Amino acid sequence: MNKKLIDQFKQLAAAGELPRLLKANATLNLEFPVFSNRHFWECHESSGWQLQINTVSGWWRILNAEGIRVARGTTEEQLEALLGNRPTSTITNFLDKGCRFVKTPAKGTAKHTVVLIHGWSARARSMQSLADRLAQRGFDAYSYDYPTSKRSLKRHSQIFLSKFRKLLDQLPADEKVHILTHSMGGLLLRGAMASMTEEECRRICAIVMLGPPNRGSLLAYLGTMPLFRSFNVSLKDMTPDETSFVSTIPDPAWLPPVGIIAGRHDTEVQMEDTRLPDSLPHKHVVVQCSHLELLKPSKVLPHILKFYSTLSFRDNNPKPSDDK
Repeated sequence: MNKKLIDQFKQLAAAGELPRLLKANATLNLEFPVFSNRHFWECHESSGWQLQINTVSGWWRILNAEGIRVARGTTEEQLEALLGNRPTSTITNFLDKGCRFVKTPAKGTAKHTVVLIHGWSARARSMQSLADRLAQRGFDAYSYDYPTSKRSLKRHSQIFLSKFRKLLDQLPADEKVHILTHSMGGLLLRGAMASMTEEECRRICAIVMLGPPNRGSLLAYLGTMPLFRSFNVSLKDMTPDETSFVSTIPDPAWLPPVGIIAGRHDTEVQMEDTRLPDSLPHKHVVVQCSHLELLKPSKVLPHILKFYSTLSFRDNNPKPSDDK
């Protein structure tokens, strides 16, 4: 086990931070008293808390002052995520309450800030590979995590806006923010920007949308069926109907530069449906991938970085493309 993680555990336990981290980030754990044989467990204690590491498998668990197992994991990466206040795995992320920003700090000195917003039927963990790669290039990456199906898109936009305003308050007043969205995340952003002041909109220096259903998605009609509507509130908001949420989002007070990356083999959002309404200018490029493959850095990262630096996709386009 990495000594830095052990020291970090001890520091967080001494500072009283572990309850907050455990509440925000689920692990696949059932709480029960532990009576361990210390011959098989390497134990590290701090302020009544214990981090125990199995000497055979390397698996780890955390015990509170009463000896109750309150968290467990099988890899160092999971423990690092927990102590860093990030989702510990793709599965456990769906158990998290969400409606918060998950930070991946820049490697070295932070030069930029980027906000990532995931899409429907996913959680922040789905964009972690992109967050990691952007962090390697000097971005402090803030991934917004939210349970997509539990609320309408309008309500999700309102909650995001309140969280985004708090994030802006934490940043230097003159710092600009980049934004990266996937799928429904682009609609959540547009809904929030419709209620932003012009000053708030101007804090955003560039937006890249990956496969956004800006003109709706036929798949969303599933959300109008009683079976789906009973457990998924937001899907029906993305139909191409004239009265749906996606079709009635007001224009923002000011629109930052927007670049849209569409997948040629996307079966969930058609290429032309990724475009913004005609009244809103934007750049557009097509890549050879599916909807989910738009989350792969190898498919989209060069385009994202190109747009963030030049506000254009030109000189970086695979053929065919239609940057306009």
